[in-house]
Amino acid sequence: MDEDNYRQIYGQINGAPCVFEKGILSLKCKCSFQQKFNLADRYGVGCTDTVMQLNCKAFLDHLRCQTRFVFKIDIEGPLPHNKEIKVQNGGMLGIQKLLFSDAEHVAGVDDISRLMLKSIEVYGAIENLPYNQIMPSVSNYKTRPKRQKSSKKD
Repeated sequence: MDEDNYRQIYGQINGAPCVFEKGILSLKCKCSFQQKFNLADRYGVGCTDTVMQLNCKAFLDHLRCQTRFVFKIDIEGPLPHNKEIKVQNGGMLGIQKLLFSDAEHVAGVDDISRLMLKSIEVYGAIENLPYNQIMPSVSNYKTRPKRQKSSKKD
């Protein structure tokens, strides 16, 4: 399957893509509204709740805007793959740490939607979150280390 054909079919199958797809597929985050699917040899994640999808998108857009300065990147839309994983996973872990002090040493997020709803309840709106307190979790999030090339001995 060529890439253009894949993207076309992906769009038909997944009418409501999850904005935290990379975080969910990296197995660090889960959501009660996620809907996983397989297409060819790849996985995808959709969202089953339109309002929650909008909340997540607003949060992720604000977080990306904040991280562009930290990462010294001047582009619009999604960040490069590795940076996007740092933003999604680190951002969710940061908001979880902010809202639940006992989550200090938790390695993953059980429910993105619960964090979104709780943050709106506490701060009134996604825009009001203290992003400056979430940013250290994004900056310090460690993605999978690069594999070292093995040297072949003749």
